[in-house]
Amino acid sequence: MIPAHQSSRLTLGVPVVHDDEAVIAIAQDPRTWTHAPGARSDDPQASSELLAMFREGWTAHGLSHWVVRLGAGQVCPGLDPGMILGTGGVHMFEPVGPGPFWNLGYRFTPASWGQGFATEVASLALALAKETDPDAPVIARVLSTNPASIRVALKSGLRLVWQGAPSQETIAAVGLDSVQRNIFADRELSPNMLAWLVSRG
Repeated sequence: MIPAHQSSRLTLGVPVVHDDEAVIAIAQDPRTWTHAPGARSDDPQASSELLAMFREGWTAHGLSHWVVRLGAGQVCPGLDPGMILGTGGVHMFEPVGPGPFWNLGYRFTPASWGQGFATEVASLALALAKETDPDAPVIARVLSTNPASIRVALKSGLRLVWQGAPSQETIAAVGLDSVQRNIFADRELSPNMLAWLVSRG
């Protein structure tokens, strides 16, 4: 069994089926999709499949996304110790061609925003990714309509390696023609890897 991790204020555990209901409720909260409202899904099955993918990532690679809880003894207005705040971490993708990479992501309940929790999780995830498979780059893909996530990527140690227009599907999901895609990474990416990422919308 993979043990839980601790950051300074949080307890981070491997997702289990018992967590799914609380995590799905956060994933379906429209406020967590304000940067791309058209991408939100009301289908709980989609969130369940994502959590299953994270569980498989822990089994296959020893690292993926955690379910994030407020740590014992922590005092935050509106939050209780042990409360599920969301999910976050790095998940390994292994596309044919460019090779493996860690994809950084996070989604937290709005009640926990503004406390620096996402940066705390992202920083720990980057450190563990470098220990687990240092040859695989860590990547975050963030839309310009999500400035808070851009700040998290930068604070956790990533840097902007590409910026450009998204696909028409993404523009439709955002509802703005002026949106930009941003790709952040912990290192310079190979032309093959960057081209593959850019081609994914």
